[in-house]
Amino acid sequence: MKLINKNNFLHNLYKIFFITFLCIIINYIVYIGGGTGGSWAQLNYIVIILSAYYFRFRGSLIVSTIVGLIMGPFMPLDRFNDIMQTPFNWVLRLSMYVFVGLLVAYALKKNDKYQSIIKDNYLKSHINGLYNSNKLFLDLNSLNKQDIQYHLACIKITNLEEISKYYDFNIINIITDFVVKQIEKIDTIFSIYSISQSELIVIIKENNISNIINNLNIFLDKFIQPITVNDYNFKLIIKIGILKRDKNKDYNAIDTFNKVRIATDQGDLLDAGLYTYDNNFAIERKLYNEIANSLYQAIVNDNLYLVYQPIIDIKENIVSSCEILVRWDRGDKPPIGPNVFIKIAEDIGIIQLITKWVAEHALRNYKIWAKQGCNIKQSINITARELLDDHFRQWATNLFIKYDENCRNFGLEITERVLSKDNSKLNRVLYNLKKKGYLIEIDDFGTGYNSLMFLGEIPSDVIKIDKYFIDKIYNEDMQIIIKKIIEAVHNAGSIVIAEGVEDKKQYQILKDIGCDKIQGYYFSKPLTSKKFIEYYKSFDINNY
Repeated sequence: MKLINKNNFLHNLYKIFFITFLCIIINYIVYIGGGTGGSWAQLNYIVIILSAYYFRFRGSLIVSTIVGLIMGPFMPLDRFNDIMQTPFNWVLRLSMYVFVGLLVAYALKKNDKYQSIIKDNYLKSHINGLYNSNKLFLDLNSLNKQDIQYHLACIKITNLEEISKYYDFNIINIITDFVVKQIEKIDTIFSIYSISQSELIVIIKENNISNIINNLNIFLDKFIQPITVNDYNFKLIIKIGILKRDKNKDYNAIDTFNKVRIATDQGDLLDAGLYTYDNNFAIERKLYNEIANSLYQAIVNDNLYLVYQPIIDIKENIVSSCEILVRWDRGDKPPIGPNVFIKIAEDIGIIQLITKWVAEHALRNYKIWAKQGCNIKQSINITARELLDDHFRQWATNLFIKYDENCRNFGLEITERVLSKDNSKLNRVLYNLKKKGYLIEIDDFGTGYNSLMFLGEIPSDVIKIDKYFIDKIYNEDMQIIIKKIIEAVHNAGSIVIAEGVEDKKQYQILKDIGCDKIQGYYFSKPLTSKKFIEYYKSFDINNY
């Protein structure tokens, strides 16, 4: 603060010297030019306007008075003819100088007020009057230039937007004000900035991260219990992200701002908690967004392709069917597995586009396979949402008509986890699809909470035992469990496929306990269409 005051004093001193120097030069020019009777005296308005600009009312009044007096009784009207001014002449000029100086100062003062309003609008939130992100960037850049160590915290009320749908805007403001007041009680808070109604960022001038975390946890504890506003109780869910700014590191204000907000993306959306910035998490989120933004174009541009994993009937010793899987050709970019991009497609609402793409290309390839003597059944993964969509089911019916194919050659593979919910409509849809001839396959069996209960309720043709069980099959107790599952499935009238079989011992155990079919890398990884045909035609169980 002392340094700032010293700088202001020096700046003002420079301005005074400049105005004084300019005043002397102009008055010398007036005198050399013959006196006040010429036009040179008008140059003094420059000094007066400049003093009003620098010092407003006080400066303009003092300078205009001094200049008026210098131009008064001491300055001749016509130096060459030795004619002096009358009192009326120089008093009138003095009055005009003062009037113009005060008028300019008034106009500049009004402009200051308007500029202050504009600055407030630029730097403050119109919602709650707190500083906004523009002010935050200015302060961060200032702190970074001074190489000051600080911590940044992003405080997000994750359920405030949901609350705002049902309550008056004034109540939401009261809630926000209450949260801000609690933040202000935290020690070493430099400033609070409002990014949105539900998101605040604070700069903390504290080097000890343990103290910061302790203070912020105390803050979070205040919201364990609901707060009361106008006789309404509100349970606020608050997440806090923390970012440390170390000295001697190059920091960008926007990059710092983004990182602390990324920190609050960790954890579940409606879980309160404290999170420090994790660069690995940021990389994952960036990849997530990159995939989400490019996946639609990949579908449109046919950058997807199909692979087929053989399913071996270990009783008949033949390749009996296959599971259709989708892959993404990303060119020079690192490959992304379907376990990643399928989940993202579900999140952003384009999974149905992928399923339609897969179904269309699968039927097209099936006709090619049939001409080459490969008429095995194929399974397509499908979500419960798609099965419940009347328009999608009609689209699928029209697709089979278009390719003149029988739906009995195709299985619909649905994960068991979605059946863990009480969904009577889904059950009815599955029954109807089964009547039409589709094979109903339950994937990841055993991962739900009530797996065996569903055997008698879900109209399934095939049950696929999850890889989790197969990985533990060397354990005798697990062998007994798997055998009981196989017996229960057989009693329910379905067949069993074991997923994720990777070695001969697993294969032999499954064969001994009555498993029907096997799928896994022991027999084959997923293959392209051409390689699958070659595998199908050359398959010999004696090679395994």
